[in-house]
Amino acid sequence: MLSVSVKDLDLKYLDIHVLKKLNLDIKEGEFLVLLGSSGCGKSTLLNCIAGLLDISAGQIWINGRNVTWEEPKDRGIGMVFQSYALYPQMSVEKNLSFGLRVAGIAKKQISERVQRTAEILQIEPLLKRKPAELSGGQRQRVAIGRALVRDVDVFLFDEPLSNLDAKLRADLRIEIKRLHQKLKNTMIYVTHDQVEALTLADRIAIMKNGMIQQLSTPHEIYHKPVNLFVAGFIGSPTMNFVPGVLEGANLNVNGRDIDISRYSFLEPEGKSRAVTFGIRPENIVIGEAAESMPVKLTTRVDIVEPMGSESVVWTEIFGKPFSIKTQFEDELFETEEIQIGFDPIKAHCFDKQSEMRI
Repeated sequence: MLSVSVKDLDLKYLDIHVLKKLNLDIKEGEFLVLLGSSGCGKSTLLNCIAGLLDISAGQIWINGRNVTWEEPKDRGIGMVFQSYALYPQMSVEKNLSFGLRVAGIAKKQISERVQRTAEILQIEPLLKRKPAELSGGQRQRVAIGRALVRDVDVFLFDEPLSNLDAKLRADLRIEIKRLHQKLKNTMIYVTHDQVEALTLADRIAIMKNGMIQQLSTPHEIYHKPVNLFVAGFIGSPTMNFVPGVLEGANLNVNGRDIDISRYSFLEPEGKSRAVTFGIRPENIVIGEAAESMPVKLTTRVDIVEPMGSESVVWTEIFGKPFSIKTQFEDELFETEEIQIGFDPIKAHCFDKQSEMRI
């Protein structure tokens, strides 16, 4: 059963087309992440679903009901914003219960919902405190709790962790995943952080210029990006790209032929065409491990970035900057000559003109 359905949604500001004929179906109990860079339209889409923005065309359905022109309070959603937006003069308990009191919910029911939410989020000892007495992570838990007490089927999160430091983000990310596993509600989560997207989502919708580029599982998006944009957006460091000419299963790059017959083509091999060939930094090996690889190249180290258990090695291949993520134990030095290798089965090939995966 569908929980949220967006049909041919358009949103324009004067001559600016923010969302373009966008369609999106979200299943009941699904955790869907809207991922993209700033200005791609992800928060705008979330605000349209919430009813905070009037759309130009299209429809929005929630739990089988057309809510396109309904008020936010009538849509059966709970929303968590980027800012905590807590009432500073109220205790945590009153912040949690405020919306219920305004809605005229019975006192006993309010008390039960607040207590249950506090238990789920482990903020029971904080109920009598005011926001100024809480840490950033605690405030965000309260902000999440304020949405949970509404007891709705659909929760919307607009970059709720972006104001927190790295450790708190990691901790709360796990808590949100546990929360979804426990409640099994539909959750739509906006972020520009791909780690959040890959770890939290059942499916990810990657957006660019008001359009969804790919909607799929984290595994599919990482291993089979549908186009050049998605391939370059997902992964850190980003995927390495080199231009070449594809003839059958032979890739010619700067006059060098590379056999990519192990690559999984999406379509039958056809006529010669210009392509962009990509390989992720973590799919390249260094040293003795490179000897057994189908493709082997020799290059020189430019920069080494030690990162504890692994290092990122920057070099140049075919005149293009190349990064290699490695757990190679021997220390590497600048200008040192190294052998690298990779298997084309883990590579990616995109048509140069359409930028779509081949």
